[in-house]
Amino acid sequence: MNTITFMTRHKSHEDMKEHLSERHKQILEILKSREMTTREIAQELYNRKYTNTADVNNARPRITELEDLGFVTTDKTKKCNITNKEVAVYRETTETEKMVIKNMQHIPRI
Repeated sequence: MNTITFMTRHKSHEDMKEHLSERHKQILEILKSREMTTREIAQELYNRKYTNTADVNNARPRITELEDLGFVTTDKTKKCNITNKEVAVYRETTETEKMVIKNMQHIPRI
């Protein structure tokens, strides 16, 4: 891909940030250079007084949306210390991963 194509796609992706909700932006702020589970993100939202409870439902729907939009990703799991189950660990999507995601959207599905 040439530089101009990359730059325009990157700009388009960055412009999407302007349309994110406050909760989306709070989650992205929390995940800045960190990896966390949904429960850990919900707890951090509460600790920062963004929410009035540490309920995972304050975070889970927005994380799913951020993942669908390509802002966050998960590529590993860990055992939750509360439920004792394997859960996804989320992190911000790298610039390279964002580029790949955008390019994959242009490939026809057979």
